[in-house]
Amino acid sequence: MFNKSKIVKKNDERPTEVEELFAKAVSHFEVQQPDLQAHLRFVFISEVKEMEFKQKDGSMGKYYLVRIPYRSLAAYKKVSTQVIGLLEDRFKCTVIIVANRTIVSMRSIHHTSQMRPRSRTLKAVHAATLEDITAPSHLNGRQVRVSVDGAKHESVFLDPMDKDIISGRLEAMTNAYFVLTTHTVHFGFAKLTSFQKKKLEVAKAKKSDNRRGDDN
Repeated sequence: MFNKSKIVKKNDERPTEVEELFAKAVSHFEVQQPDLQAHLRFVFISEVKEMEFKQKDGSMGKYYLVRIPYRSLAAYKKVSTQVIGLLEDRFKCTVIIVANRTIVSMRSIHHTSQMRPRSRTLKAVHAATLEDITAPSHLNGRQVRVSVDGAKHESVFLDPMDKDIISGRLEAMTNAYFVLTTHTVHFGFAKLTSFQKKKLEVAKAKKSDNRRGDDN
């Protein structure tokens, strides 16, 4: 068994082969990446599932849904972009990482002096799960439309600056959110601001200059 110290399972359950591979990868990054070491030492894995889903073009897609303990979330967030990139390079597949959260029902029995934490409500947990799924990008806005028949259609707008790195993940993100919440959302990108347009123009100019230098 590989890297048992990086796997946290309930009731001493036996890790799957995929979970062991991911634990081995995280341990390797912790040792080989000095800039990640301080944070990855607090990141553990509780579950890894290989998910398959039907894409819009009719073909089957695949991604890995990784769940981490909630206590690992703060450390993971500081290096989420690098960790996701490294894992996707290692496994040649989309990787989505979410933290374990507990929903407390409003009908559950509590002591009269206690209130249900707002972070444990259904709405709060679903919102936090959505933020996890959209990494390495982040939310710019949300929109809910209600059709005549009463059906709700929710759209989520991501940072347009991340379009190049996040476009290939959108269908997997949609499926992951449905699997975790049973809700369907449509992912898109917000409009570029004037500042973002100038930033992209500068980046494109630098790329063209670098290509010219390589050609010479």
